[in-house]
Amino acid sequence: MAKAFVLAALLPWTLVSAQGQDADDEEEGEAARVERFEVSERAFESWVFRYGETAQTIRAQLESQLKLQIDDVDRIVKLADGERQKLELAGRGDIKRYFEEVEVLRGRFRTLRTDREKINDIWKEIQPLQLKLAAGLFGEGSIFRKSLGRTLTPEKAARYDETHRARRAFRHRAEVEWLVTMLDNVMPLNDDQRAQLIALFLEKTRPPRSFGDYDPYIILWQVSLIPDDQLKPIFDEVQWQVLNQQFTNMKGAWQHLRKSGRLSYEGEPETQEEAPAAAKK
Repeated sequence: MAKAFVLAALLPWTLVSAQGQDADDEEEGEAARVERFEVSERAFESWVFRYGETAQTIRAQLESQLKLQIDDVDRIVKLADGERQKLELAGRGDIKRYFEEVEVLRGRFRTLRTDREKINDIWKEIQPLQLKLAAGLFGEGSIFRKSLGRTLTPEKAARYDETHRARRAFRHRAEVEWLVTMLDNVMPLNDDQRAQLIALFLEKTRPPRSFGDYDPYIILWQVSLIPDDQLKPIFDEVQWQVLNQQFTNMKGAWQHLRKSGRLSYEGEPETQEEAPAAAKK
């Protein structure tokens, strides 16, 4: 988990050596070795993508993902040739838009890669591209998803939406059950407690905006916002203390996920700061 960019951190910068000789100073007559700061061009793609990946390999993976996405829609609603072509065109539009953003950032990187003081500023701009790639280019708000609604007939669109919602609900339930199992490992629960927690979590939490490695963190964060009078009666006193310790231990991770944009779920408030107050009310 969260290992996609770890190895990239091993290449933060490179020292490039240059040798020069002062021709006007015959007394020194020795080459002066000067070290200058410069981040390798290869580091950029390691930061934006995954270590060892390039724009070419990522583009090929996205093309493959697009085909799988369209094949999945086809299995549900049986696409006509014209409908498939429109979806392919829309998906390629998402890929094109993504790589245009990458190239704009690459230009910024090239202007900063020899500046030791400012190179870290590029990370603020790299993170949204990392998140977008990790979440998938063809989800909510994408050209592909918008085209899907315009391309399919109302009957096909309704059938696809129903299947899509059912899949998300199934995935969310699986994540909730996994979370309850993890809680059971740190504070043994009886069958009645497990059943109550699964029902409460399903009622009070929402699926992440896009599923990924951080789903349990996102769900547990929502659980921490459930009012005490609804959550506490399920536990005995010792279990309640253990649960609150888990919440305390997770604060650092949640802060990191919030700053990186990963701590998001369906139907959340406009700002993360509004969520705790709204939930407690």
